Amino acid sequence: MKKSHENKYAIYLLTDELLHIIYKKDHCIDLKAAQLIVRDRMMLQNGREMPVLCDIREVRRVNKPARDYLALEGSQWVKALAFLIDPPVTDVISSIYLWTHAQSVPTRSFVKKSEALAFLKSIK
Repeated sequence: MKKSHENKYAIYLLTDELLHIIYKKDHCIDLKAAQLIVRDRMMLQNGREMPVLCDIREVRRVNKPARDYLALEGSQWVKALAFLIDPPVTDVISSIYLWTHAQSVPTRSFVKKSEALAFLKSIK
């Protein structure tokens, strides 16, 4: 099974083992954007819990209401979460997310995609 989807903020690539979300360049993620991103992710997953790789290297800002929504409502059906980052900007974004929200699922940030995928595969 391989599916894809795209909206204004992200591209979604779904396989049997993983959902890869690639955030688009130069968008500020606000609450409305976060709700659309989560709704589209959940539509693709169709109730199936799975690991998620979020490529946030092009994101420049996520406001607090969006971070809160993504951390709480946005974690439904997420088995493990890996952020693919590009320091310093997205390193700061992922660090703020990790420091300010108690994680209900294993979550880490990575510069290398191969390390992010290895982390997600290690979660049983």
